[in-house]
Amino acid sequence: MDSITQAALGAAVGEAILGKKMGYKAVAWGAVLGTIPDLDILMNPFLDAVGELRMHRGFTHSITFCIVASPLFGWLIDRIHKHSGSNWFDWTKLAFLVFLTHIMIDIPTTYGTQALFPFTDTPYTLDSIFIIDPLFTLPLLTGLVIALFLNRTSNKRRIVNYTGLFISSMYMIWGLGIKSHVHSVFDNSFTHQYGHYEEIKTTPNGPTTFLWSGYIMKQDTIYQSVYSIFDDSQELEFRAIPQNTHLIEPYLEDRALDTLLWFSRGYYTATEENENLIFYDLRFGRSDLWLGGDDAEFVWRNKIVFNDEGEAATFVQSMPSFDTRSRELSRFWNRMWGE
Repeated sequence: MDSITQAALGAAVGEAILGKKMGYKAVAWGAVLGTIPDLDILMNPFLDAVGELRMHRGFTHSITFCIVASPLFGWLIDRIHKHSGSNWFDWTKLAFLVFLTHIMIDIPTTYGTQALFPFTDTPYTLDSIFIIDPLFTLPLLTGLVIALFLNRTSNKRRIVNYTGLFISSMYMIWGLGIKSHVHSVFDNSFTHQYGHYEEIKTTPNGPTTFLWSGYIMKQDTIYQSVYSIFDDSQELEFRAIPQNTHLIEPYLEDRALDTLLWFSRGYYTATEENENLIFYDLRFGRSDLWLGGDDAEFVWRNKIVFNDEGEAATFVQSMPSFDTRSRELSRFWNRMWGE
């Protein structure tokens, strides 16, 4: 999820674990530790696009990292705060739980998290929450901010902070529950209209768990539709997007295409534009959140770069901005409520 949410969660966990003993120090270190796993992007200047995609949410987002890094950060923080009433084990426990919760709220997003690295590089995802969702973040921040104004030994401080954590956790569970319903709507509607399919994926469409996108794979075509949990009808209209697999077949074993297929989990379309081979990851939608016509740009665009031997060696990634004009925001708001 976004950095603000990760820092807020880390701070709230820090308050819950060591707030009574260490006060603001626990909150501050929780916020810092909450952003540590995402600092894998500091390696980007030394990597090409393929390396960046393979590395992000890799080792620093794994259970292995939690186990290995927590004692190291616990030792470092304990050295900084000698004779402060805490010990190495306290800070290690805090670091471990902050790192673990960081992973736990990244897995529900669509990007994918290599939680079991290095044993497997599979990017696990539940596709149950958007990378930015105010309904998750605001209760967390509200409980934390109110708690910071209360005496650190007060039971009210702990109750308020725990309440924020509880509400946000329940919202995560809500996302999983509502996804089960949404998944069945897409499955039933598609099979009723088109019959058997190969694979299906449903993801939140924008910063909400009320509006969803579905992607269904069948015979070199991705069928996409949008559904709001407030829709009166569960009979969906699908748009067909040809995958054009024949365009990438000669390069399937090459480094760039191998990585893009691994990351996209097969939900892609390929096109030729001005003699360039372009690979789009459809899971991240379009600039209009799939709510307009067919002229909007796909968000996750990758232009394949070939080496002198004609191999797909790497790619150049570009992403258009989401359309945030008032008309489009109004359309999104209305569609979210089933209009």
